[in-house]
Amino acid sequence: MKNQYLFYAALAVGIILLILGVVFEVSHHPTRGLVSLIVGAILLIVGIVGMVMGRPKTA
Repeated sequence: MKNQYLFYAALAVGIILLILGVVFEVSHHPTRGLVSLIVGAILLIVGIVGMVMGRPKTA
């Protein structure tokens, strides 16, 4: 599996966790919501940075 696909997966999981964090915050699960938002934001940043850094360099 290519390294770039791992960053796409991290980006997808980060987006899902951000959505779950918002749902948990609305449904009164403060700890789960906060943890989901933080982990989702971290994975989102990792995915974006990985996609940018993983691009092939142009000659």
